[in-house]
Amino acid sequence: MRGGIIVTQDAERRRLSGDVLVEGGRIAAVGTTDGSADDVLDCTGCAVLPGFINLHNHVANTLLRGVADDMPLEEMLPKAASIDAKLTRRDVQIGALLGCVEMIRSGTTSFQDLFYWEDEVARAVRESGMRGFLSWVTLDESKTTQQGSPLKNADAFVAKQKGDPLVTPSVGVQGVYAASEETFRKAKEIADRHDVRMHMHLSETRGEVEGHRAATGLRPIDWLEKIGLLGPRVTAAHCVWTTMNELRSLARHDVSVAHCPVSNMKLASGGVAPVPEMLQEGVVVGLGTDSPISNNAMDVFGDMKTAALLHKAARWDARAMPAQTVLDLATIGGARSLHLEAEIGSVEVGKRADLAVVSLRGAHTTPFYPESVISHLVYSCRGGDVQATVVDGQVLMADRIVRTVDEADVVSRAQETARELFEA
Repeated sequence: MRGGIIVTQDAERRRLSGDVLVEGGRIAAVGTTDGSADDVLDCTGCAVLPGFINLHNHVANTLLRGVADDMPLEEMLPKAASIDAKLTRRDVQIGALLGCVEMIRSGTTSFQDLFYWEDEVARAVRESGMRGFLSWVTLDESKTTQQGSPLKNADAFVAKQKGDPLVTPSVGVQGVYAASEETFRKAKEIADRHDVRMHMHLSETRGEVEGHRAATGLRPIDWLEKIGLLGPRVTAAHCVWTTMNELRSLARHDVSVAHCPVSNMKLASGGVAPVPEMLQEGVVVGLGTDSPISNNAMDVFGDMKTAALLHKAARWDARAMPAQTVLDLATIGGARSLHLEAEIGSVEVGKRADLAVVSLRGAHTTPFYPESVISHLVYSCRGGDVQATVVDGQVLMADRIVRTVDEADVVSRAQETARELFEA
């Protein structure tokens, strides 16, 4: 990569002018380089930054985009479940592949998913070249549309996928509203036995929190702490309805949080996730788009801008959630959430070469000054400004052309698959 403004996201948050040299899938030099390369990307007028890490997603639900708009979560979930019940393995694979193409186009290099038939999502990850952290969702058998036992399915999936360079399997739990204490404990046993992470929805709505408190006498986070489910392997999505004591519990147990501002706003979850307090208390926070049902898009640029504006507006404080903090959530924060900050999340020598090249030459990013690059990335740029996306040193997209899959064919197949689902 030659001639860009390198937004390193390293510990000093340095911004450099120059090149990034990639060798063997890792970053070999940053700034001034003397080496040559077989594939040279011209980054003149562009920012080179670590690829975004989408910390919470349900990528196969691209096929459900637009089918449950303008309704609350309690109405959306049953509608989504009725369609989920019709999905085949082929449907999940093409839906996931469509989502991977969308994310590649907008600079996302890694995503953490929560769904079933994650082996088909893994197939899409490998075909597209992305990096996938895939959590097979578990819940009570009486509440699932999965075939067979969700716990047994998760166990088999993790055992099969471990060791893949691009696919990292883990165990998911739908949430306290769909999983009993026994299901949570068994899910944790599977994760512990395989030494993998856990990923769950947590304290997303007031109804979830109050319903659980009525049933157990405890708020969800307090209850999970009591039964021994909180720990450094857990990523909790949303955490909108949380108290300061609960935030301190998350910090004490090293639980990471996926902040999903667009989804929470669209579903009118109410309140605002207390992310500034989370960061102040030492909770590691990343950024997630959530499902294409509840966000409609998987463009992290949109979620960055929304995250910044949401917290400023809610607190009447223009200094709340500055641009640098928000960019941190989408890059190094996501890496820290996955305990992979030594491998991804910043542009540093020795790390995996997961990179995005973002044009700063558009009308909406002009005038541009190097000092304003962080603000431009958060407040002005869009997914369509991404010129190239690289994962593990492989160029997945260059000059806005996806190289790993036939994008037109994927879009066509996804449209036909969705038509079959909704006409059935």
